[in-house]
Amino acid sequence: MRVLITGGTGGLGRAILASSGAKDVVLRAQSRRAAPRDAAANVEWVRADLASGEGVWEAVAGVDAIIHAASDSRNAEAVDVEGTRRLVDAARARGVRHVVFISIVGIDQIPFAYYQKKLAAESIVMSGGVPYSVLRATQFHSLVDGLISTAARMPLVIPLPTAFMVQSVATSEVADRLVQALVDGPGGRLRDLGGPEVMTLGEAAAVWKDVARVTKPVVSLPLPGRTAAAFRAGKNTAPDGERGTIRWRDWLIHGRRETSPPSTAPR
Repeated sequence: MRVLITGGTGGLGRAILASSGAKDVVLRAQSRRAAPRDAAANVEWVRADLASGEGVWEAVAGVDAIIHAASDSRNAEAVDVEGTRRLVDAARARGVRHVVFISIVGIDQIPFAYYQKKLAAESIVMSGGVPYSVLRATQFHSLVDGLISTAARMPLVIPLPTAFMVQSVATSEVADRLVQALVDGPGGRLRDLGGPEVMTLGEAAAVWKDVARVTKPVVSLPLPGRTAAAFRAGKNTAPDGERGTIRWRDWLIHGRRETSPPSTAPR
């Protein structure tokens, strides 16, 4: 089975390529850029731009399935919405048998602009005429790490919306679940996946400070509006979903090597 991985150079894409469950398939990684210097010899690399459509038709040629992991919070209409539409249209025309799509927990309950684009992309996958599996996951440990690290660069204090709820999960565990969905075959909307712990962002920051040996105090940042209220209410958590096993503290100590460059969007 030949599988196309979109977003192959991103943190999740790299984790999918490295997943132990992906060893018995032929992997083709898609990126807008050339293959990285440390690319595995057994991975095919194709250059394609979901935003413009350049190379998408060729990238899909000859593949049996797709794990669609590409996303761009800064250009979501072009990449997440229209790019997904182009990809699914090509997959249907090329006879692809399964599209696995990674989405985000709570996008139907949190009025955040990027989440609305992800919700639109979900709809495109589900109505695109190709058998599919859609997995919603909570925010990644690497994203929470990036948020706190960025706030910690401020002088004197670490300003954070401490009442926001988080249930972050390791990128590697999301990758493994996506590969398992690939192996299982089309499953429709899958059970949500979250990390092993639900905590406030303030509690997560306390652990981060302890591991990083930072003494600067955390100051609560009050944020108004419906989006902030939804994060405070934990609409981004998956209390009834599947749970990963890699805890926040353990990831900070041992797992940061899987980190991709931090994003400013609450992925």
